[in-house]
Amino acid sequence: MNMHIQQTARRLILPAALLLIFSVINHDFLAPGNIYALMQSFALLGLVTLGISLTMIAGEFDLSVGAVSAVAGLVLVKTGESHPVAGIVLTLLAGAAIGLANGALIRTLRVSSLVTTLGMMILLNGAAVWLEGGQVLAYNNFDEADLLDRAFAGIFSLRSLTTLVCFMLATFMLSFTRLGRDIRAVGSNRKAAEMAGSNVTFALYAAFTLSGILAAMTGTLTSISLSTASSRFGTDLVLQAATAAIVGGVTLSGGAGSPVSIACGVITLTILNNGLSLLGIPSATILLLNGALLFIVLISDGRRRRCQNFRVQGGSRVTRMLERIDPP
Repeated sequence: MNMHIQQTARRLILPAALLLIFSVINHDFLAPGNIYALMQSFALLGLVTLGISLTMIAGEFDLSVGAVSAVAGLVLVKTGESHPVAGIVLTLLAGAAIGLANGALIRTLRVSSLVTTLGMMILLNGAAVWLEGGQVLAYNNFDEADLLDRAFAGIFSLRSLTTLVCFMLATFMLSFTRLGRDIRAVGSNRKAAEMAGSNVTFALYAAFTLSGILAAMTGTLTSISLSTASSRFGTDLVLQAATAAIVGGVTLSGGAGSPVSIACGVITLTILNNGLSLLGIPSATILLLNGALLFIVLISDGRRRRCQNFRVQGGSRVTRMLERIDPP
C-alpha cells in the first residue's frame, strides 16, 4: 500500500509543476472558465485512456478505441435523435460487442492483440466512412448538449462528473474485486496466473469489453456535446490515450498501473496541451512536446526500475554470500 501511495505521489509531481508554471506565466490559467475547459478535456481523453489502460494492465493493447469512438458517435446521431436514451444504450452495447469480439479473437485464436485490434480498427474505420456518407452528421438535440455541458460549481459538468465516477468504479474494481486481481495477475505473468487459478479468459474478455464500452461512451458523449459526428473523430485519440496511460505509469509489459495514476497521466497531458494552447503554441509543436514528454517519462521510469532491480539483485547476492559464510 505504501508503495502505491509513493508511486501516486510521484505521478502528481509533474501535473502540479505544470500547473504552477502555467499559472505563473498566464494569470488566466486558473480562472474558473479555464478550469472548466480543463475538466472537459479530461472528460474527452479520460474515458478512452482508462479503457486502453485496462487492456495494457492485462498485458495487451487495444488499437481500436479511436475507431470505436467514431462509430459510436455516428450510430448515436443516426439512431438517437428521436430516441436519445435508446441511442445511447445501443452505442454502449455496440462498444461492448466490439470489445468482446476483440477479446474472443485474441484468446481463442491466440492472435496478437496488436494485430487483432489493428484489423478491427481498419474494419471500423470503413464502417464509419460508410455511416457518415461523405459528410459530417449533425445532432440537433441541443437540449441534451446543454444538459451534458452545463457547469456545476463553476468547473464541473455532467460529462466530467461521469468520467470521475468511472475512474472511481475502476479503482474499486482493480483494488477490491477478484476480476481486478485477475486482470493484474494476467498482465504480470499469464502462466503463473493460470496455475494460481485465475480466470484468464474472463479477465481478458472483461478488459477488452470495458475498453469498448468506455471508448463508445467517449464517442457518444462527445457527439452529444458537439452536436456533430464524423468518421475522423478519434483519429489521434488512440495515440493520445496511450501517451496519457504511459505517463500515468501503465507499462506495456502489463501488470502495473492504477486508475488514480492513470488520471494523473490524463491530467498531465490535459494541462500541458491547454497551457501551450493559451500561449498560442501551434498544434504541431504541441504534438512534438507531447512526444518529448513521453520519452522523458519512459527514460525516467526505466532508470528507476533498473535501480530497483539492481538493489534487489544486490541484496540477494549479499544474502547468499552471508548464508555461505554463516549458514542458518
